[in-house]
Amino acid sequence: MGERRVLIPVANPVGGIRTYLIYNLRRLHEAGYRFTFLAPAGEGFDNLKKDTATWEGTEYIDIPGGKKAGFSVIWRTLRKQRFDLIHSQGIRFGTLVAFANFFRQIPHVITLHNVIVSGYTDFGRFAFLKRQIIAFATRRASCIIPVSHDCEANYLSFFPSWEKGPVQVKPILNGIDVDRLEHSRVQFEADRQPNLREQFGIGDDVILGGFFGRFMPEKGFDIVLSALEMLEQRGYGNRFHIIVTTDHSGYLDETLRDTAAKPNVAKMVHFLPAVPDIVPFLLQTDVLLVPSKGEACPLLPMEALVLGTPVIGSDCIGLREVLSGTPSMIVPNKNADALADAIAAFVENPQPTKDAAKAHVATAAKRFDVNTAAEQLLALYQSFAPCPG
Repeated sequence: MGERRVLIPVANPVGGIRTYLIYNLRRLHEAGYRFTFLAPAGEGFDNLKKDTATWEGTEYIDIPGGKKAGFSVIWRTLRKQRFDLIHSQGIRFGTLVAFANFFRQIPHVITLHNVIVSGYTDFGRFAFLKRQIIAFATRRASCIIPVSHDCEANYLSFFPSWEKGPVQVKPILNGIDVDRLEHSRVQFEADRQPNLREQFGIGDDVILGGFFGRFMPEKGFDIVLSALEMLEQRGYGNRFHIIVTTDHSGYLDETLRDTAAKPNVAKMVHFLPAVPDIVPFLLQTDVLLVPSKGEACPLLPMEALVLGTPVIGSDCIGLREVLSGTPSMIVPNKNADALADAIAAFVENPQPTKDAAKAHVATAAKRFDVNTAAEQLLALYQSFAPCPG
């Protein structure tokens, strides 16, 4: 029995999904599995290719023209090539693969990376029909993996027929590469680059926050802007600044315009291009802001907690599961006033929260270590397509 070839269809190979693939599949690659990534052509896929370029036997299939051409490329790929397992990323491509795989019956696993949030990921017109079609297709998958218990409950509320089978629903909680974080931390402490305070002329007396989420409505940057406006009006304009890494989503231009429209707030916000390694930025910020309106199981706050960086986050679905039992400051979802109050309290007396975050590092590292998730995923792969490793 030789190596096993796994097809990885992914509609959005960016952000937390890209991190999930790198963290988990590296360990499965070491066990003998070989991957064919299939994704829309573009910068996101190019970055994933760079991240996995040293993985022996890895192949890549570009989808020209974006996600709309996904089904035809998936269909042709399954017709031309042999795969022992398919591991779809997300409900969209999971559904397309389920139809393309209907008569081939290759073992098919779907990981759910997002939750269905009212107002942001509704099904739109013909919602009932769309849900029935998705349920019909995905019930014929081998296994569906929600990345948190909140994520599982969220999807089962929309697709209760999953509980009737034949598909298995098996949560495998997200995790992070603790060893990689430690390596990046040591490297940053050796060269101290980049130096954010020096780059933007921010004094040591200013509390520095960070917002490193994608510019999607459910990530809540509009809540941050509203909170900063309140803080500026209260006299915190020179006491609190925030570093923001940008991405190339469709909301970038809108976000920059919204920020520039508030000159007093704009002076508190410093934008940077997207970065390949977030560790130096987490280590230089006094507090990470995660005002999300809905998450499946976010990795960024895990990374912050393992590095000892305090977190102010919302109690939205998914994020609350990560922040529970940690020294994070948790505020009500979609509440800019509460976020402003929490930031102000931190600015006035940051040390107790910083000390609590540092004291929690070992606990966070043990809880969020990706090895636990990777071992469960490996066991699942072995159950469908055994590999001697």
